[in-house]
Amino acid sequence: MRFRGMKRNKAVLAGFVSAAVMLLASCSWGQSGQEGARADSDRPGISVSMFDRGNIPSEMGTPTANMWVDWIRENSAIDVRYISIPRGESVQKYNILLASNEAPDLIQEYDTEFINKLYIQKQILPIDELVEDYSIEYKKVLEQFPILRKLATQPDGNMYAVGRVQGYFPFTYLFIREDWLKKLGLDVPRTTEELLETLKAFAWQDPDGNGVKDTYGMNMSGYAPDIINSMFQNMGWVLEDGQIVRDWDRAKAALQFKKQLFDLDLIDRDYMTDKNGRKAEQDFLKGKIGVYAFAGNAKEIYDNYSLLRQNAPDARIIPIALPESPFGQFSAQFNPPFQLSGVINAKAKNPVGVIQYIDFMSKESTEKTFKFGLEGVHYRMENGVAITLDKDKYEREVSWLGDFRSIGPQYHVTEFEKYKQDLDLNQPFDQEVYDLLNQAYQLYISPDRPYAGFTLDRYMPALPGDIEFLSSNLENEIQDLWNRAILSGSDYSAEQAVQDARTAWIRGEGAEIEEWYKNWYAQNEDKWVFMKDLYDNSILSEFEQ
Repeated sequence: MRFRGMKRNKAVLAGFVSAAVMLLASCSWGQSGQEGARADSDRPGISVSMFDRGNIPSEMGTPTANMWVDWIRENSAIDVRYISIPRGESVQKYNILLASNEAPDLIQEYDTEFINKLYIQKQILPIDELVEDYSIEYKKVLEQFPILRKLATQPDGNMYAVGRVQGYFPFTYLFIREDWLKKLGLDVPRTTEELLETLKAFAWQDPDGNGVKDTYGMNMSGYAPDIINSMFQNMGWVLEDGQIVRDWDRAKAALQFKKQLFDLDLIDRDYMTDKNGRKAEQDFLKGKIGVYAFAGNAKEIYDNYSLLRQNAPDARIIPIALPESPFGQFSAQFNPPFQLSGVINAKAKNPVGVIQYIDFMSKESTEKTFKFGLEGVHYRMENGVAITLDKDKYEREVSWLGDFRSIGPQYHVTEFEKYKQDLDLNQPFDQEVYDLLNQAYQLYISPDRPYAGFTLDRYMPALPGDIEFLSSNLENEIQDLWNRAILSGSDYSAEQAVQDARTAWIRGEGAEIEEWYKNWYAQNEDKWVFMKDLYDNSILSEFEQ
């Protein structure tokens, strides 16, 4: 595994400067007018949340007590106390802790909607002054990547969150059975019309050769609806003529395509009962799906492909670009390269200590440790490459440290690149997956095929409570109409469904939502992060390997 340094700020600050800043911070923050703030210059005590995902081997301890918690305390000179937060119930847990004044000083959370609510409720601190006066490492991250500051800045003009720079890599994929294409004499579909014809062949022409009509063109549960919507740029809201507007033409085109899949029997007709996409996953792993819409990380791709090959040894999959629709050619959601990940509790007694913790976690050396482990214990350096000493030991002791990498520059080796580096290219299957991942990156991280939305889902603006209430009710009602249209065949057309949706939109005061988006865009056109910013060459070049 190679620990690569990309282009970055070359300024290096001596250790005594960092120590001096920490000491000054401890002495001066209490004089800045922040109520109840204090710090211990020798060993500041703070509390930090840590997710419990249930993925830590029992012999390693718990999310709040393990060898890495000890390592942080020993190497940071910060007396950090971790508070366990169940990942699947984090918002509920935080609300309970906040209500009882027991919330941690640093609230680590990836849910931007929740972060925005904490801002509205005035439960978090603005951090501009803290970062400016007391940070070295995290300040460098903000200087190098101003987008992170943009995302963390609330309407009052102040920055309220910290985040991490993960770099660019795919998260959603469209895989096709290359062996089926070859068997049926087909090319990779380039347009949505060609895709439909390919799916017909996969469903009707017995591509697995068992003499039974038991294959599907593609999956329709799981992430498939999102990927189909991306093909047609059906994102609900589109940026047109300098305004964000509600779109219906793209919605109708995507709905018609989905209806065809159902009417022509190209998908599992019981897909709506497959709420989490697990049945579709099993169908794919059994070799019964020709085009598979998938979302997940590189390891999940490797594991799933390996299982597919066990069940269907001749199976070969490749990623394909989302086929072009009448509205253009796009990509589906990719991993957010910049991600908000934490806020400082407004009642934190030692906010400077929190900044010191953030700075420590933002060091490149800390990033390297939580990505590769300890040199001589988990890896050795060989010609600039980090070589894992024992993969089982690495899996047991290091692989679960994702949430310890929630702050700062986590991009020098992305999760995507790191997994590729772990592959044994002397093994044919590993080489095949390596090539597949490289191909996927080229297909899905490209300005030639941008993400279909005006920004990534994680960067969508937070709606005020009244607008969110209107929007949620209307979207649920409209989705019911789309589902009805897909399942009803000729009894309920896409045209009629769109007409009914527009009527519901008007009746449900959708004009208020449209007006809000119009005003928001007018006020934030130069302040927010849009797709043009994410595909800017000056940003992309920072992540060149």
